Amino acid sequence: MRIVLSTCRLEEADHITDTLLKERLIASANHVPGVITKLWWKGEMISQQEVLLILRTREELIWKVEKRIEELNSFEVPEVASIEIKEWNSKYANWLLSVTQQK
Repeated sequence: MRIVLSTCRLEEADHITDTLLKERLIASANHVPGVITKLWWKGEMISQQEVLLILRTREELIWKVEKRIEELNSFEVPEVASIEIKEWNSKYANWLLSVTQQK
């Protein structure tokens, strides 16, 4: 199982997570608003406010989640990072598996 981290514009957060939930690509999502991101982009240092998305999914869906985020996010180069979870409590793990797509 995986946790996926991604950022997006505030106005896109609900659409991205609602779509991923409806498609059963993720089991749940947290929106962490007010994230300030500073980065180099096209030769300029910029600062912008974003929403951090924390998403939970099964291992075999990670590439589908990444593809959908790239399609739904308006950032030219959206960040999608995943962290492998080796153990989750069994009730939570069973729930996560039950509400996401099967192989």
